[in-house]
Amino acid sequence: MRAGHTANIRADERRPFRGTVYVSWQTPSGEMATTRAKVVDVSERGARIECEIAIDVRTYVYLQAPAYGLMGNASVRYCRRSGVKHMVGLLFSSALSEADQGRKRCVVESRPDAEKSYAG
Repeated sequence: MRAGHTANIRADERRPFRGTVYVSWQTPSGEMATTRAKVVDVSERGARIECEIAIDVRTYVYLQAPAYGLMGNASVRYCRRSGVKHMVGLLFSSALSEADQGRKRCVVESRPDAEKSYAG
């Protein structure tokens, strides 16, 4: 019997997060694409975003959050249609300890006990 999606196999806890990011990547034809996306949740190793454009699995993307700064590189682990939008699962390319400040700030502020005035 195949295991369903009910088991949580993630190494890090996902925490809800509300913020906007710009996602950039190179299309299969070699052109650069950019879209605005909403961050749904974040963990130390990844994030789930909601955007209007489907992004192919295994595509490498670059994230930048206007309110937080650079978030770094990630790879697309899944892309699922959800109504008229797409839910995209991302795995960051670097550990949180080596991450850009923007990503560190997002993860810290998503923690329940975090001070919202974190300055980095």
